[in-house]
Amino acid sequence: PWGKPESPYPPCFSSLLLKFIDSFRPTAQLVSITGRDMLYPIVGYSNYASILWRLHYAKLKFHQTAPLPFDRAQVQPQTELFCYVIKQLNSRDLAFSLVGIARNVKQRITAIEESLADLLIWNIFETNKIQEFEGQLHLWTVTAHIVLVYVQNVCITLSGILSTINIKIASLSGPLYGIGRDWLMWLIGQMLCHVLNKNHVKATWPDYLILLDLIRILYPDNQSLPEPDYRDFQSVVSIAAASNWYFLTTRVIPAIVASPQSTSLPQYQTPIALYLHVEALKSFEDRKLSSIDDYRFYIAWNLVGHDPKLNSPYMDTLFKIYILNSSQSSPSSHMSHNVFGPSEGIPYRSLDAMSAHVKCLIARQYYIEIVSKHLFNQSQWAMVSPGGVESFARLLAYPEVEQDRLKELLSLTETIISKNWFLGAHLLAELFTFRLHRIPTSIRAQLLQQFSGILASPQHAGHPQLYCAIQNLLLNLILQFNCTDLYNQVPKLIDSKMLQSVFTKESEEINKVFILCIARSFIITGSESMPAPWCTDFLTHVMQLTPHGWSASTLDAMPTFMAEWYRAHQINDAYRDIRARVDEDYKKLTNSASLANEQEIVKHFSQPNNTTCFCVFLKLTIEDRQLRSYINTFYEIFKNLLTRSMNAHYRTLAEYILREITLQQNHSQTFMQKYADAVVLMATRYNIIQLDRLLLILFLRPLDEAKTPYVHILFYFMINSSTLSEIIKDFGNIAKSISCDIWSMKNFHEKFHCEYHKKNNERFFMEGLIKDYLQPSMDRCLPTYYSNMCLRLLPIFELIISRMFEHMPNARIVDTVLPIAQTLFRAHAAPVTFLYHTLFVYEKKLREKSTFRQSLIIGTLGNIYQMRKMEWCFSNHFTLYIENYLRLDGDKRPLQSPIFNSRYAIDLLHKLVYFYFIFLNSRAPIYEKNSYQYNIDWRYNEFANPSLQLIHCLAIEIFFYTGQENFNPWKLFAEPFITADVLIPRANYLKYLNAMGLVFSALPEYYWSNLFERMYQIFEHPLLLRCSPTDIMDLLNFRERFCTHTENMVCCFVAVVHSIWLHGSISHLQPFLSLVQTRLSQTIKTENQLLLAFQLIGPFLQRIQTESTKLLLEFVIVPYDLIARVDAHQQSFVNVDTIANFLYHIKYIVVGDAIRDRIETVVNNLHCEKLRSRLHFLCAKTDVSSSIHSQGPASAATPQASSVDSSSNNAPTHGQLKPGTSTMQMQYTTAAMQVPPYGVSPQNIQQHFQLTTGVASSLGSDGNQQQQQQQR
Repeated sequence: PWGKPESPYPPCFSSLLLKFIDSFRPTAQLVSITGRDMLYPIVGYSNYASILWRLHYAKLKFHQTAPLPFDRAQVQPQTELFCYVIKQLNSRDLAFSLVGIARNVKQRITAIEESLADLLIWNIFETNKIQEFEGQLHLWTVTAHIVLVYVQNVCITLSGILSTINIKIASLSGPLYGIGRDWLMWLIGQMLCHVLNKNHVKATWPDYLILLDLIRILYPDNQSLPEPDYRDFQSVVSIAAASNWYFLTTRVIPAIVASPQSTSLPQYQTPIALYLHVEALKSFEDRKLSSIDDYRFYIAWNLVGHDPKLNSPYMDTLFKIYILNSSQSSPSSHMSHNVFGPSEGIPYRSLDAMSAHVKCLIARQYYIEIVSKHLFNQSQWAMVSPGGVESFARLLAYPEVEQDRLKELLSLTETIISKNWFLGAHLLAELFTFRLHRIPTSIRAQLLQQFSGILASPQHAGHPQLYCAIQNLLLNLILQFNCTDLYNQVPKLIDSKMLQSVFTKESEEINKVFILCIARSFIITGSESMPAPWCTDFLTHVMQLTPHGWSASTLDAMPTFMAEWYRAHQINDAYRDIRARVDEDYKKLTNSASLANEQEIVKHFSQPNNTTCFCVFLKLTIEDRQLRSYINTFYEIFKNLLTRSMNAHYRTLAEYILREITLQQNHSQTFMQKYADAVVLMATRYNIIQLDRLLLILFLRPLDEAKTPYVHILFYFMINSSTLSEIIKDFGNIAKSISCDIWSMKNFHEKFHCEYHKKNNERFFMEGLIKDYLQPSMDRCLPTYYSNMCLRLLPIFELIISRMFEHMPNARIVDTVLPIAQTLFRAHAAPVTFLYHTLFVYEKKLREKSTFRQSLIIGTLGNIYQMRKMEWCFSNHFTLYIENYLRLDGDKRPLQSPIFNSRYAIDLLHKLVYFYFIFLNSRAPIYEKNSYQYNIDWRYNEFANPSLQLIHCLAIEIFFYTGQENFNPWKLFAEPFITADVLIPRANYLKYLNAMGLVFSALPEYYWSNLFERMYQIFEHPLLLRCSPTDIMDLLNFRERFCTHTENMVCCFVAVVHSIWLHGSISHLQPFLSLVQTRLSQTIKTENQLLLAFQLIGPFLQRIQTESTKLLLEFVIVPYDLIARVDAHQQSFVNVDTIANFLYHIKYIVVGDAIRDRIETVVNNLHCEKLRSRLHFLCAKTDVSSSIHSQGPASAATPQASSVDSSSNNAPTHGQLKPGTSTMQMQYTTAAMQVPPYGVSPQNIQQHFQLTTGVASSLGSDGNQQQQQQQR
């Protein structure tokens, strides 16, 4: 299969050489993943940091760590895999990880250029097939987003893409006509001036000459194209080619000619097809458009370039309409919040019509002229209009704008903190909370660090409105962490000392929510059985700052090691005497003889160590005392409290409420209703407390199991109180009247924000108390652009639902709370992610509670199903359930639950496979074709791309049917592959196998735990036991067996296991260790069973090496224990060389000498003399470090920033490869060729024998010398 060598060796030597190479093929098979070249990841989901996905950055070949004769499919360039990744949205991190390049390395990657060029050409053909303009716009905005992300990171060049496109188009049989070529010109125009701004014009002028040639090739028409209708967005696309031509010939080329080092450039005549369009563009420039009547305004602006004088008229016009506030402007919302100016942001279509550099100019101008200039000037705050804030937020969704502006906003936050500026801090808190989507983990950590510092500042923490906004921001930042990223990033954040500053003594609840998210990340990543070494120190640090505890039901839902740690670190109850303290202060207030005058009462309650004033006010309200006689006193007390943080007062109030309702002997409905109404009145009528702030504390307090139900009962009466239920109902009615996401509304401020505040004018400074009993005072509320109480309740409801599922309260409470929460979730930024996390974490609790589980799923999805156009994510049977839920009560009809059989399961897998077919057949970006019809804008979507949304939705649908009779996930999803069921299309078997692995990796252990029971059965399968040891490797070779239609259950099972373990976390492999140590150690008695065990675990040892050293040391002992077991049951081994090569591979590539002492006894006690002699050198001490092999997993695939010092590498040792030497070599010195006398110690033999199996940093994955690349 390797072909004839260029210089044939003598026949006798050639046969020996081939025989020698072939002898290593079984070893290569044992360390190879079945069908690895056809197993593809999902962007933003799969464990892409694993070494198993790593490719060579230039050749795109799999990173191979050993010079073994692998299967041809595994040594070929994985161009298809890389293209599949590149053509998905937000694929930058995965693409860089695949080729082992850090994000901050400015390294040109030609493979990305090739992939993007293919993408653009095939998009031209796809566009010509799409009749609807919405479909064309969707396809090309997605593609523009993909291309600009890579241009922004300077890993591709414009000339590289254009040159490839020119070559490929020239090779076509005829010219490319149709709308597709116009869209290509539109995309190039998007980044043309942007690239010019990022690179010096002298260095990039060939890029633009190539573009002129491309335009001439694409537009060979003999007649001029007609002028478009400028009232339609299509005109921007139709005239894009002429715009690019005009921009190059009037802006770029004259600049090149005028430069001192200019060269003679060829003259280009305007193509006939573009003549009328170019003349029209000249007229636009002559007329100097100053009004936005149609799209001519944006077409002309795109041609201006970066000249400030030419940009100024356009910028002034746009700002006047959408951003600036005129002197005649009136408040665009209720007067109390002082918001003025235009309410509608720049339309999305207008932003799409602008080129990248224009959008960057607008964002920068807004930041400089509006944000930076007026942010610290209260008298000029009216300049910050809702329309301007919304426009800036929309611009941040574009990759060319996001990167630079986010950095500026982060630095601005530091300035705000240093100047104690409430207005700026509140605006940024709202902006980051409600308008930034998919914030990177590193940016989230910085935001947490900065805004936690604001809460720790007494000046900021004493402002109730600002505190609520920042608390809401922190909750959203924490709860919307990607679990995999959080689990991987926390150790780095701890090492950088960044995470320690996130936690402060004033934010116990924020600290506890972060710990809950850490626990969730352990569970969802499957790492709960593998305690991370940093976790104990992390918990200790937080406990020292804010001593805290948890309810027993919450600890039961945490990973075992975290729960045990908290049980061993109990805290004392600091509120044991809270009722007595409140009663005493209550008597002091109501008994005028106890304190002489009002000033002494105010002084008493204003002391820093006295936190009972809220409790006393609540007691007055419950006992129906006349408040008028105490109102002045409370007003003065509360004014004093606003000068410092009130967290202690809220915690005292929460503890007092909990003790009152749990210690009360008569828990009647009247009593609970009265208490609930009093609490709601304090928040909604008197504006003394904020309900979201109290509820967060209330549901995070540690309670005994007997007392926990009363908290749910109290909350049940609170949300059913007339005041609060009316507020939530108003919010729900407004949300239901909107057919799209709130962040994609045309005029969110007027149609949503103001509509809500007209009926529910939220206050923070006792306005209700003052209005009822005192004279109105000056308004102190900060301008509000997005926030309201219901939106702030969203993360609180997430935590409340979690606490409910931990304790499982009365069904009536659940049936009441869930619909209310699900109504609010119409405005949730990530409802599907929340649903998935909840179902995953509480799978054991909900497994037998099918009613609760299905109510949660149907209710949550039903409220967003049509609004977010999610029909394509689910099966037809499941969509019937959701659509039936959406019907009015009188129109609903009973539906029989469908039978979840293998056919149903394969249909779900087909939805994932469908994405691969789109890629393979059309080469277009990965998208659901129906999304053309739905026009899903992935820039603002909850998920980064359709595949990521689909895998979450499929997992949720499987959760829905859990508990159904005869529902066995393993039998339904995996068994058809093991038995090669006819339900699976044979031509796409590996694609469906890949989908199966992805689905199981998205589900808890309960769904795939039968794998190990089935594995035990396979080890006892008659086919395996009857097979001759000489044929066992052929029996296990899935690819050859499948191609010849002779596949069997054993090799198919191996393929299934490899797919699951490749996509899953390392915890998916850990139960295999327990299985071997318990049941399989008694079952494995033959050589065939031994090699099957090697085939299962062999390909994943290097991954275990990079992810868990402790687990590796346990895994690498397993082969030796199994060999000893088999050796005890049979006299000899047939596959001695294969077994020996496999064990030497483990030593030199994976583990080194770390287990030498542990295996020496096993090797020396083997009965098989032949095998014992082969393994003799395993026990010999080598120069490899006794610790885990420290070789970087990506060294061969990553361009290095520094050159290799060859002088220090002259003497390679065992496990190390001399730079510049092929990895396929076995090096012998002259002395090594001499046969040592019998009886020479192994140490002396070892001095002459040098086996080069490592891969030095200067070598590529195929063993060739790799050129060192310097960082640019």
